[in-house]
Formats: sequence, structure tokens, C-alpha cells
Amino acid sequence: MTEVILQVYPTLGDEQEMAARRPIGRDNDAYQRMLESLVELVKAADDLGYWGITHVEHHMHSEGMEISPSPLMLNLYLGQHTKRLRHGQLGLVLPAHDPIRLAEEIAIVDHMLQGRLFVGMARGYQARWQNILCQRFGVTSTASDMSDADQRNRLLFSENFKIMKKAWSEPLLQYDGPTYQVPFPIEGIPNWPPADTITRPYGQPGEVDEHGTIKGVSVVPRPYQSPHPQLFQAFGASPGTLQWCGEENVTPTILMGSHEKLRQLMDIYVDGANSRGRNPRFGEGIGVCRTFYVYPNGTPEDEVRARIRESVDKYEKPVWQGWYEQFGFMEGARYDGEEGPVPKPGEHLADRLINSGLLIGGTVDDVKRQISEFLTKMPIDYFVWLFHWGMIPRAEGLEMLELFSTQVMPEFGLAEAATGQA
Repeated sequence: MTEVILQVYPTLGDEQEMAARRPIGRDNDAYQRMLESLVELVKAADDLGYWGITHVEHHMHSEGMEISPSPLMLNLYLGQHTKRLRHGQLGLVLPAHDPIRLAEEIAIVDHMLQGRLFVGMARGYQARWQNILCQRFGVTSTASDMSDADQRNRLLFSENFKIMKKAWSEPLLQYDGPTYQVPFPIEGIPNWPPADTITRPYGQPGEVDEHGTIKGVSVVPRPYQSPHPQLFQAFGASPGTLQWCGEENVTPTILMGSHEKLRQLMDIYVDGANSRGRNPRFGEGIGVCRTFYVYPNGTPEDEVRARIRESVDKYEKPVWQGWYEQFGFMEGARYDGEEGPVPKPGEHLADRLINSGLLIGGTVDDVKRQISEFLTKMPIDYFVWLFHWGMIPRAEGLEMLELFSTQVMPEFGLAEAATGQA
């Protein structure tokens, strides 16, 4: 069964609002309206049977497009308004965090949501905030170019991931790595005052030795889910990332239109998983990013085409060409064997998104047919719907969510969740 995750940044307004209230990112009224609208969104998604909702981690977005400096806090806040919906991030930028503190915060939110948390991870690509917030870690944003800075970023990502997993799963955490040690210094922390009165009789065995030296720590609480929440990788599209995801049992969320390239990446994921003895079926554990526009059956074809183009101009173009293209994410819309800029000069963005496969749109029956054709070839576990809530008007967005859930997805399995049977 393929589940649907809503990727919502969130955004404070459309282009007109962002211009009129510049910088809208520091507009308290706009932020309060955003929180109120997100509550409305998650309640609807919960009632309609969507699997999850996720937000990014980005900081210092004065423009108002990605106002999510603390996605875990959003997860907790919005999770209080839902019963079944899972909440997560795509993703937490691991090199920007202390791994033990992040592991603790994730575990706490997992408890507060009683297991309705999933965890997405990223290396980070926005220099504006990452270079500032990570300066004490000696790491910057990455362009995945194998430079020294990229290698440093990879090192911290990998090490922080290892430490977090150990913190969640091992009662006594001890770690000696290239940038991090537990305890510090690794030889031990001497002269722990309550060694005999508190830690030895009540603490984790092995934390303190007979001389009162701390030899390891116990990270508490452990997550509500065992051994930890489900793990995702944000927007993975490189062979190395897919290999790693397969090896580590992490669900990649792939931004790629080409079926040939997507199949190659999915095969690499399976190879990675097989190397660790998991042997998943093709498509198992895979998420794919798509944008959906769905309209009632009976809507004339020319009206559907016009509405999609209008919606792309109003809601997708600011994100895809104003933002994604500037950071290289339009590569996911490149055709097989194509060279040169994407999209081509003068090419309408709607045509590129549709023809590349990144946008699935039309009437209910059109969308069902396109999804069925895709899943027949690519039997993935998750669609990540790039849903630009905040730019799309509320009524229009909620109508599409309801159409998609009640009329498109039942034959793909979502109906079970919508009726509370899953």
C-alpha cells in the first residue's frame, strides 16, 4: 500500500503578500495566521486518512517561504490537534546539531505524540543560515561537489547519525570518533561527586567506575518507538545517498521525474539493503516526491489544462523557479539524455513538470490512471506531495486534499486509513 505524506514548508503567504508585507518572515500577524491555517490543514489531513505531514528545517527566511526553524516544535504543536496523522521533518540538518541533544529532543517529542513521529534527515544546502549556525562545528552547507567542505559536511552528518542511533538503542553510550567523544575526555570524567550516593546505586550500570570516574552516559528518555522513529532522508537523488539509505534502512524521498533514472536509484537502494541482509522487494522503503492537481470528473479538458497552468504560475513557479532552480533542484525535471538549462528558455514550467513526470494532474480519473501507471512500474511505499500550503488558497487546497483522498486514493489503499481501519 502506498501512503501519502504532505510536504508543507510552511509558507506565510503568496507572492503578493510576501511583497506587500516585506519582510513577512518577521510579521507576527502573518505567523499567527500561518499557525491557525496549519491547524486547519492537519485536522483535515487527519480526518482524510493521510499518512503524515512534514516540514523542513531552515532558518532566517525573511522572505516568508520556508518559516520552519524548529520543525520538531511544529510537530509537537500540530500533533496535539491530530489523532492518527504522523508528524515529521524533511529534514533535520544533522551537521547543524549536537547529536545527543537532538536525539533527546526527538525522543521527547516521540513520547509526547505517543509514536506518531517520524524523523527525516538532511545534510543542508543553504549557506545563508548553515554557515552561520554551524561555525562552531567547522562545517558549512554543501553542494555535493566532493570538495573539502563537502567532505567535512558528510563526516559530521555520518558521525551524528551514528551517535544518535547509539544514543537511542544503547543503555550505556560510549563513543570515540573523529569529532566527538563520549565521555569527554574519552578516558573518563573524574571525581563525579554523587558517584556513590546516586549514580552507582540508581544509575545505568557502567556509567561510573570504582574510582568515581564517568566512563559512559545513558541518554534519556529512550524513544517511545523501538528502537527509534522511522527514518527518512530528504530529497536524496545521488547514487551514494541511495546506497547509504539502503544500508541503513532509511527511506529516501527522491525528487526525480525520469523513470529510467528513478529505477536506477531504486536498484541501488536495493543493492545497499541486500548488502545488510534485508532483501526488500523493488520499491519497498522508497518515497518519491510529486506535485498533484486534481479536479472533479466532468471538468472539461481545456479547463483542466488552463487551471493547471494558472496554478503552476501562481503556486509552483515561485518555488520551482524562484527557489528550487537556484539551488539545482530542477535537475530532477531533466529528461533522459538532455543537456542545457532546465527548463528550456521560453518553456512553460507546467509543461516541464508534467512532461518530466513531477506533476500528476487532471480530473479524478486522469490522476488515478497516471498513478496506476506509475505504481505498476514503480511500486513505491510513499508519495511525498509537495504541497505549497500558504501559497495555495485554503479552500482550493482543502478541496484538492478531499478529492484526492476520497476519490483517487481508495483503490490504492488510503481508504482504509480514512475510515479508521488502518
